[in-house]
This record gives sequence, structure tokens and C-alpha cells, in this order.
Amino acid sequence: MLARLEVEAELGLDTVEVTRRRSLVGRNALAGRKRLSAWGILLDQVRSAVVLLLLAAAVAGLIIGEVIEAAAIALVLVVNTVVGFTTELRAVRSMEALRRLAATVADVEREDRRDEIDSAELVPGDIISVESGDLVPADARLIEAGDLSVDESALTGESDPVGKTVEAVAADVPLAERTDMLYLGTTVRAGRGRAVVVATGTSTEVGRIADLAEPTDVMQAPLQAGLERLGRTLSVVVVGVAGGLAVLGLLRGLDLREVVEVSIALAVAIVPEGLPAVATLTLTVGMRRMARRRALVRRLPTVETLGSTTVIASDKTGTLTANRMQTVETAVAEGVEERRLWESAVICNDADIAADGDPVGDPTEVALLRGARSAGLDWRRTRELNPRRDEVPFDSVAKRMAVVTEDEVHVKGAPEVLLNPVRDRGLLAAADDMGGRALRTLAVGAGPVPGREADDRELFAGATPLGVIGLADPPRPAAVEAVKACHRAGIRVVMITGDQPRTAAAVAALLGIRSGRTVTGAELDRLSEEELAEIVDEADVYARVAPEHKLRLVRALQAAGHTVAVTGDGVNDAPALRQADVGIAMGRTGTDVAREAADIVLTTDDFSTIEHAVGEGRRVFGNIRRFGQYLFSWHLAVVFVVTAAIALGAPPPLAGLMILWNNIIIDVIPSFALALEPSSDDAMRDPPRPRNESVLGAGTLRRILAQGALVGGVGLTTFLLATGAMGMSTAEAQTMTFVTLTLAQLLAVFNARTDTGSGFRGAGANPFLWAALALTAALETAALAVPGLRDLLGLTTLPPASWAVAAGLAVLPLLLTQTARVLRAAGPAQ
Repeated sequence: MLARLEVEAELGLDTVEVTRRRSLVGRNALAGRKRLSAWGILLDQVRSAVVLLLLAAAVAGLIIGEVIEAAAIALVLVVNTVVGFTTELRAVRSMEALRRLAATVADVEREDRRDEIDSAELVPGDIISVESGDLVPADARLIEAGDLSVDESALTGESDPVGKTVEAVAADVPLAERTDMLYLGTTVRAGRGRAVVVATGTSTEVGRIADLAEPTDVMQAPLQAGLERLGRTLSVVVVGVAGGLAVLGLLRGLDLREVVEVSIALAVAIVPEGLPAVATLTLTVGMRRMARRRALVRRLPTVETLGSTTVIASDKTGTLTANRMQTVETAVAEGVEERRLWESAVICNDADIAADGDPVGDPTEVALLRGARSAGLDWRRTRELNPRRDEVPFDSVAKRMAVVTEDEVHVKGAPEVLLNPVRDRGLLAAADDMGGRALRTLAVGAGPVPGREADDRELFAGATPLGVIGLADPPRPAAVEAVKACHRAGIRVVMITGDQPRTAAAVAALLGIRSGRTVTGAELDRLSEEELAEIVDEADVYARVAPEHKLRLVRALQAAGHTVAVTGDGVNDAPALRQADVGIAMGRTGTDVAREAADIVLTTDDFSTIEHAVGEGRRVFGNIRRFGQYLFSWHLAVVFVVTAAIALGAPPPLAGLMILWNNIIIDVIPSFALALEPSSDDAMRDPPRPRNESVLGAGTLRRILAQGALVGGVGLTTFLLATGAMGMSTAEAQTMTFVTLTLAQLLAVFNARTDTGSGFRGAGANPFLWAALALTAALETAALAVPGLRDLLGLTTLPPASWAVAAGLAVLPLLLTQTARVLRAAGPAQ
């Protein structure tokens, strides 16, 4: 407390000021965080090729004197812009809301109470604690430091970690030499520390830089960008088609005003304006569904990428296993009492068990405390009698830890690290036997305290082995089923662990992970990139692997053509998480560094959540194909009907306002419903799609052409029949064509729901579909029944017989498509 008051006094932070600043909680956002700009999103919508095309069409309508036509086009412009703006803004805000759920937390002390809060809520004067693996949440002055070193490369460019102390340095020294300070965004590499916050948000050193370089663009998924490029390309094509149609109409002797009117409407109708908005909605819904499954998506493109994942490289402990370690057996050295083994195991230990029984710390260390208690040892009393004087924190690379008390050095770590192959053959054999039975093993030792100048190597070298403890971490039942589901879906599951090879192989067998061989970290160090490329497709288990090896594995798998998802929780996992196509960090046990580097944060640390996320990614892409097929087939049908009729010398089968009306009603509403289709049972039974496969690939373009031709064909047939055999006027024939096309396209929703089998199967699981169909049908009925709206669109009343003909023709595309699918499905069985 004294040190804290001294620092606050030095910095001019009195109690009243600190209290006032804490009342501003929520106003100090972390530096560099993306600020939402509704105006920016609106400008993006206004600048789009679709809106520009609509604007040009409206101006052309005014030029030829069609005020109503121009007003209708302007209405379409406004509706599409508002829909696109609203959807995009909600998507970005949803992303920000979910990102806040996975926000970096700070360990803070306030009014002598310790708590974890969102880092954005820190204010100057708060006391924070940091340890190895943490991201520093604010600029802060150190008041305690124990073997503390910090990676400040993000701020200073210096790659070597900086040792930190509480000794004050002059304020005018270079940033890299301020050893008494911690800075926002830097990474604690080793040790522990406590510090007083002196600056937050944009007032920090990183914040000042971030304000100058803050991005202004909203991130867009590759799929969204691809769809927009497709829309722009289609716009150019349509302008050409509309121009050619106008020339063709004039050659056929049609009225210039009528030709221009239909050409403008056709140019507007062919472009699926709602496509980017519906795509964004689909990705956002997928992101929210993943959040309900405890997978927080930090980057929207990840939803799309998940669907093409071919390999999941997962940590074992806590992800594939339950992370509830328990001691199973011990093997003590000759002449050593088991109690002595447990004493060193609890002294060389950072874990704790709260009064209410909740564990605090690493699960393996918690298991050691519980094992000692079961062996009759009062571990709390043992620690009190042996207070810690110094320590060597656990290092994931060295795989060992040491604690120095007044009289002894207590060590624990991997058996192959602490045990001598000659001297300790018995203990090594016992450890190997435990590993073969899927037990994790730890060697424990103790020895005299060396001299003051002793280095870490001497601390461990002087320790005498006391024994080996075997611990079990059973596989998660859900993970076993998830691994099976991934295998059925054509996805390899690669297990990465620090355990011994025999233990890793045994656990992999329990999980159902098939592996041609188990590769160790030592082998990876000896392999060249070419040699690694040869084994990466046959080895699914990697044992005694350090976090640094993950990056090599991810790169090797990607070089082999795989789309890779990788899990991680430590500081050293960050490079692999960034390199992976999908980086997945653990929300419970993961470090801040890992979470910041990842695309997805799992709040449950459970492998089955990854399997559900992959399934959701596949569902998202499938839904985009569904509504893409529906949208493009409709626009193709309209182009076919109008172009074919004019080529045959007939009047336009649809008036311009009829096309524009359906462009709003038929186009968007059912598409939104298709975007909300639930997951199908087949989502995790098919192999992964190729990473760069077009949304119109895999037969989708063929189905678009077929559906567009069928709907357009019945529309053209209706118009020719009405103007010929039925002797209708042009207005009546256009109305009958309008009815046929509307009904045919509404029924086409069921053709778009699935590529195989019945389009009605499982339709009841999507209530939005039926609501969309009902709303669309009601609006189309209003267009035909409400006199004012009917007259505006150029529609008229129809004799009863014509309704039956229109309905009969409208159902043909659905019947033909569904019948063809049934016959195709039955074909191979015959």
C-alpha cells in the first residue's frame, strides 16, 4: 500500500481525482479499437455500382418524360440503399458487440479488493497485476516486479525482451530504456508484476500512434467482395443487353418511349441489388449462431473460411480432454518416502484451492494439490513452513519449474528433462509405462540451495529425483463424437501435445484419431522443410511439441494444399494462430496474446465447439448459394421473357413498373428467408469445398440457367398464349404474365432450398420461409387487387379462366425440377 501511495503522490494522483476518473468508466476505449462510422457505411452504399445504375436509370426516365417511372426507380434506389445500409451497420455492430464479449480483461485492485474487469474500464490510479503471457492493458508504473521481462517490440521495434524493475528512471530517457514502466499492448514474457495505471486509451504511448494510423474501412469478407464484383460485372453486361434490346425494339417498329422504358427497367431488374446485403446478413447470423455455441467470432471472413477447413490442428489438454487432471499413481525413487515426493510437488506449485473449493491455477498443479491431500498431506501447512524465496517459472519450452525455499530447491518437470537415462532408469521405465496407459507424467526432485551466484542450470542440476507422478486427463465425451463427425466430413484432426509420445498415442486412440505415426518435437527440429512436407499428410499426432513447432506444422499443411484451423492458448502460439486460415484461441485458459491473434475465441475451450463452428461455416456458404441461385434465376427469367418477346416482334410482356415492383418484392423478401435456412443433416457429411471455389460453382450456375429458362419459358408461353389463342389485350396479357412469373418464382424457393431430394423436406424448420412467402403473396395480391396500386403498375383485372391457366403454367418449373431430382436419385439404384 505504501508503494502505491508513493507512486500516486509522485504522479499527482490524489484520492479525489482517482475516484472522479473511475466514475468515467466506459469512456476510455482501448487505443486502436475500430470506431463505428454509420456515415462511412452509408457512403459505401451510395458509391456502389448498383446505386449508380439506379440513379442513371432514374435520370433517363426523367429525360423521356416518365415522371412516375423515374419516381419508382428512385424509390427502388432508396429502398435498396436503406436495406443495404441497415444490414451492413447491424452486421458491423454485431461484430463489435461479440468482440466486446471476448475483450481483454485486466486483473485490478480497487479499495483493497481484487477483481477482473474489461481493460477498457481501467482508469489512472488503478493497481493492475500482470504475469507471463498477459497483454499489458494500460500504461502503468511498476510498484512490484519479480523476474519481470516484457516484449515491447510492437512499440519500440526491439526484438529482445526488456527486464523491468521498480527502480525509478528519469522521465526523459528513451522509451526503450524506461525499465520502470509497462506499456499498453506489450507482452509479458516472464515473471510477475504490479503497477499503477498512469494512462489509458488514446493517452497511452500506443494510443498516440494508433490514432494516427487508425483504419477507416470496415472489414469485408472475401465472399462479399466477390459478390459485389459479380454485381458490378453484371451491371456492365446489363447495360450492353439493355442497349441491344433498345436497338432491337426500334428495328421491330416499337414505340421509342416504350422501348426505352422497358430497357431501363430491365437494366435495373437484372442486377440483384440485395445480394451484398443478404450475404452480410447470412454471415452475421452465422456469427451469432456460433456465439450461442460459445465460439466468439472476431473477424467476419472467418465464418466463410470455416466451411472449407480440411485440417483442425488442436491442442490436447482442455480442448480434446476434460482438463480435469487427477493423480492416478506414483513411482518413488529408491529409499524415498512418498510423503517426501508430495511435499516437493506442492511447494514447487503455483496453484491454489479457494475456501469454497474452486481451483485457481493450472489444472495439473491443482491435481497435485488434491493428490497430496488424498495422500494425507496438509499442503497449506507445508507451504507455510517452506515460504518461497525465489523461483524459476515454468517454461513451456524447457518443460520444467523450480522453487527455492530457505533450505532447499524443489523442482518438477518432464521426466526426460529432469531424469538421467543412466542413473534413473527405473523411474524412466515407470514413466514410460504410465505414458503407454494414457497418463501424463511429471518428475519431482529436491536438492540443496546452491550459492548466491548460481544460475538456473545449477538449480536443476543439484536436485535429486524423488519420483514420478502419473496423472489422467480423460477425453471429453463430446470431443470423441466431434472427432468422428469431423472424420465423416472429410476433415483431419491433428493432435498436438507436450505429453510423451506413448501417452499422446494412447490418448489419440481413445479419441479416435487415426495416425500413421507419432512425431516428436525433437524429430521436427531435425526435419528439413522438404522432409516435413513428406510426413505431414500421414502424421496426425505430435508429441513433446513446443508452441514454436506449431508454426512450422501450419505452414507445412498449408503448403500441402490444406485449409488449416489451429488452436492455441499461449504467448508462443500467436504466430501459428495468425498464420492459420482460422486461428482459434481458448477463452478460459488462453492468454490475452493468443486471443488477440485469433479469429475465434472459444469460451468453453471444448473441441466440439470447433466442430459445430465448422458446420455453421458450411451452412452459411450453402445458404449463400441458395439465395444466389434464387436471385440470379429470377433475373435471368425476366431478361429471357422480355428479350425473346421483342425478338419475336411482340410487345413487351412486362411493363417497366411491373419489373421494378417485383425487383423489390420477389427479389429480397424470400432471399432473406433462404439466408436463414437451418443446418441440414448433410452439412457435416460432405467433403470440404475447395477454398477458392466460386459461389456459382459446383453446378450452381447450371441450376441457375435451368431454373431461369424454366420460369422464363412459362412466362413467355403465358404471354404468347394470352395475346394469341386467348385473344387478350396487351394490358391483360402483361397482367397474366405478371401472375405466372410471380407464382413460378415463389414456388422456385423450394427448388433453391436443396440441390438434391425434395425441396419441401425440412421446410417446416424455417418459419421465416413461410412468413416470407406469405408476406410476398400478400403484397403481390395487393398489386393486383388495390385499384390505385394496380393502375400505377399498369395491371388490370383478369377473367377467372386466365387465373387457372396462369397457375397451371406457374407450377410447371417446380414439378419438372422436383421430378427430375427424384428420377436422378432413383437412377443408380435401378
